[in-house]
Amino acid sequence: MYLKSRELSTKPPRAVVLDALNTTGGPGFAAGCTSLLQSHGYAVDVREGANVTVETVRGLRGYRIMVLRVHSGVFEGGAWLFTGEEYSGSEHVVEQLSGEAHMSRNPNDPRLMFAVGSGFVRHYVGGLDGCLVFLMGCDGLAVDDLASAFCGAGASAVVGWGGAVALGETDEAVLFVLGEVLEGASLGAAVDDANALGGYGSPLLVYPEAGRAWVAVG
Repeated sequence: MYLKSRELSTKPPRAVVLDALNTTGGPGFAAGCTSLLQSHGYAVDVREGANVTVETVRGLRGYRIMVLRVHSGVFEGGAWLFTGEEYSGSEHVVEQLSGEAHMSRNPNDPRLMFAVGSGFVRHYVGGLDGCLVFLMGCDGLAVDDLASAFCGAGASAVVGWGGAVALGETDEAVLFVLGEVLEGASLGAAVDDANALGGYGSPLLVYPEAGRAWVAVG
C-alpha cells in the first residue's frame, strides 16, 4: 500500500490544450504550449480542430491547467464556448433541449458549430481541484457565469478576456502568462504584466479575485 501511494504522489501534474482553431493539422499554438508545459513537468493531452467536440468538453476532469483555444461569445445572457464540432439538430438533443448546448457561428466562418455554456459545465464537468483555466476566446469574462461554473467544478482560477481579442493577441498573452506562472509568479502578477506589456484592445482578467494568488505548485 505504501508503494502504491508513493507512486500516485509522484505522478506528473496533468494539463490539456483544446485548440479548435487549428483546422490545418499542422504545427501551431498547441505544439508550443505543449512544449512549454512539458518542459515544466506536465503530462499534456491535446485535441485540435474537429476533435474538440461536445464530448471532449464533457470529459474534462483531473487537470491542473486547462488551455481552451476556442472561439467564445456572449448570447442569451451568458458566455459560450464554441467547439470544433459542426452543428446538427439530431445530435446532443438532450443538451440542446435543456439549454446546455447551442448552435453558434463565428462571423468569419460560415459553418454552424456546437457551443456549450455554463449549464453544461455545471452539469458535466468536475474534478478540477485547484485547476487554472484559460478561456482564450473573445468575451470569456465579459460575464462571469462560465467562469463561475468552472470554479464550481473545482477550478481555483479562470483567466479570460473582458471583450474582443485578436487571435495573435490571445496567443501571445496566454503563452506569456503561462510561462510566468510556470516559473513561479503568481497568476495575478503575470496577468498584470501581460496587460501592461501587451497593450491589448480588451483587458485580460482573472476570476475570482482570490484566483490571482494561484501558483503552479502542489
